[in-house]
Amino acid sequence: MEDEVGEARLYLQIGDVEVSLSGSIREINDRWQSIKDEDDWKSSVALISRASLARMIDNCGLHRTTDLILAAIYYLRTVEMEDDSPPRVLKKLLSSTGKWTEEDIEKWNISLYINRMVEGGGGDDKTPLLTYPPGKDKNRHVILTSAGVEHLERLSA
Repeated sequence: MEDEVGEARLYLQIGDVEVSLSGSIREINDRWQSIKDEDDWKSSVALISRASLARMIDNCGLHRTTDLILAAIYYLRTVEMEDDSPPRVLKKLLSSTGKWTEEDIEKWNISLYINRMVEGGGGDDKTPLLTYPPGKDKNRHVILTSAGVEHLERLSA
């Protein structure tokens, strides 16, 4: 098997965490799998996630609660590839950006905002910004409609 013979190298650095691996592809793969399970690596990846969402919020100039919740759902679906995000996860994600305290976000009725975006919260024509994927009917599974994506794109322009 060529994996066993060929030499490969993997180098990553996130903040203070540095990963430098060399050896066969199989050896690197095995060591990489164990590194990904370590708490230091998970913490580093979480830092990137928070910084990425915070940057998106800043770049798009998002201030309205509806837009922030829509952006958080978009981020979880497209970047984190999550398909289950209850309101508490959205609250935790938004507070992790450091832009609001947990107490501030705790006051937001995220379920109500989601319901309004599902019913039609897209401007004057009341186009739904969120919808339920097939076979799901809970707020924790909502996805952006094309109008929801377009809304965020307009805000980022």
